Amino acid sequence: MPTTNNNNKSSGNDDSRTLDFIIVGGGLSGLVVARNLNNKYIVTTDDNSNIKNNKRKLRWKLFEATSILGGRLQNDDAGRKIDLDGAWIWPPHQPTIMESLVNSSTLGIKTFLQPGDDYDSSATTRIVGGAVEFVNKIYQELLTKSIVDSDKSCSSIQVDCPVIAVRRNIDHSISVELDSGEIVRANHVIFAVPPKILSCNVSFHPKLSNVKSDAMSNSQTWMAGVTKVALVYRGASPQFWPLILRGGLISPRFRSPAFQVYDGSPFSSPSSDDTGKTSILTFFTLASLSNQTNNDAMLAKDCAEQMCQSLSSDSILETSEIRKFIRSFDEFYVKRWPQERYISNETDPTEISPHPQPKKALAKSEWDGTLLFAGTETDLHSPGVMEGAVGAAIRVTKELSERLSISTEQ
Repeated sequence: MPTTNNNNKSSGNDDSRTLDFIIVGGGLSGLVVARNLNNKYIVTTDDNSNIKNNKRKLRWKLFEATSILGGRLQNDDAGRKIDLDGAWIWPPHQPTIMESLVNSSTLGIKTFLQPGDDYDSSATTRIVGGAVEFVNKIYQELLTKSIVDSDKSCSSIQVDCPVIAVRRNIDHSISVELDSGEIVRANHVIFAVPPKILSCNVSFHPKLSNVKSDAMSNSQTWMAGVTKVALVYRGASPQFWPLILRGGLISPRFRSPAFQVYDGSPFSSPSSDDTGKTSILTFFTLASLSNQTNNDAMLAKDCAEQMCQSLSSDSILETSEIRKFIRSFDEFYVKRWPQERYISNETDPTEISPHPQPKKALAKSEWDGTLLFAGTETDLHSPGVMEGAVGAAIRVTKELSERLSISTEQ
């Protein structure tokens, strides 16, 4: 997972140091905006707004509140490349992420079909290395281009920089205040964070429109209520593996946390031997239904037990050997998204919120177009999935490009 140097220096109030734009949020959407606008040029004008022949490179920064980039795209912390986030894309139905990222010749993203997917038309697809590879590859591309420009730290991207307030100045520039007390000025600010979290953590001066504020407060955040649990079994998948995972549904049980299960095993070449292979059961859970909500080991055992109980209706699978195998996992990994401050405002949810639906108010800019809003929840076509994160980023990129007369040529 990429981290960056945090070289906090006051930007002061000098107009020459005012940035063209600031991106708030270092998840997929924010990084796609950065990728699309990095190394672009702006046509400059004189005091009478007459276009001059010279251009200059866009000045920008990205501030991520947490210590790592990626937002809701994260793997396990042991390097096994286990998705602990939203893991899937659906190529036949998601042209935006396919064209922009998956098929990009410079990023080199590789994919594989979800094992055991029973629905050929959906072509449920995972990313080799985990969905966080989108983030890793984009950051490496930005870093490479920064090194070419003698910026070896890619200091345009800074982590551990929560934004707490934005203020519109008399000259219509925007002052962005970090929790460190630093204030950075820009002509435009792009928020690429969950709208509900934005409404709770950032103050706006002047206030946003009532329509925008209400839409943000009432919005649903993708993954906010979900705790993902991965049970790891060393060795290749046993022959019965596809049978126990049919359909991905798991029988609900009283005080049992899981509501979906899938084969989370990382990609391995069919021609390779079984050395080093692992089989993984990955569960989507509502952790508050576990016997001990804050005990990761107990939550993992609860998921395994619920899986065993789900097999009781199928006589073919109801064997002690299979149950013993499921209970005998070698490792487990738990990601409690509700406890991530900048993802969820409810640390112990008792229900999973409905999937986000398109809301025009979430996508609409504010402050005469100087405040723009990306992030998957703001997408008008596929909110709440990675396709939406990319789609929202492209929409904002176009909006800003039109406002700034951006050029790709030096």
